[in-house]
Amino acid sequence: MRHSYLFIIAIMLAVMTPRIAPAQSIAVKSNVLYDLTGTLNLGGEIRCDDTHSFNLSVNYNPWNLGENKKMKHILIQPEYRWWLNETFIGSFFGVQAHFAQYNFGGTTPFTTVKNNRYQGNLIGCGITYGHQWLLSTFWSLEASISVGYAHLTYDKYGPAKGDALIEKSHFNYVGPTQLGISFIYFIQ
Repeated sequence: MRHSYLFIIAIMLAVMTPRIAPAQSIAVKSNVLYDLTGTLNLGGEIRCDDTHSFNLSVNYNPWNLGENKKMKHILIQPEYRWWLNETFIGSFFGVQAHFAQYNFGGTTPFTTVKNNRYQGNLIGCGITYGHQWLLSTFWSLEASISVGYAHLTYDKYGPAKGDALIEKSHFNYVGPTQLGISFIYFIQ
């Protein structure tokens, strides 16, 4: 019985021990949660040294959902990451910025967005915590969450196509700014 426990522990350690090839310095990724919203997204990450990397994601949603319902946007999120263990292994913290142009309206569970259309820009920054699991030599899975600040400037319109401008305004937001579950492929 004792040998069974030792065998199980040995297998767990072998499976959980991080493995990374020295050549893993460039990765491409896609956030599955953005994919679920119909948002096209592509990210890239470059290893800077043993414990730092630079990540950049670009997200684009050009679709009309019918009857002037839309979640159109382009979002760019650069991020500098500090890895607690080694680049592309385990947990990391990051500092990110986010820039977007958006055109939302006629959708979402929020009444004000469902009954109006908002078109404008967003700029902000935040901090990230995430963890990456190596699945094989070339594949990883990453989960991350960012919290921060965003300043939104917008023009507010009625919900129907061609509705007149209701107001020009801005909004300051503090809270979650990014949530990700990403599949990663190492190209080098």
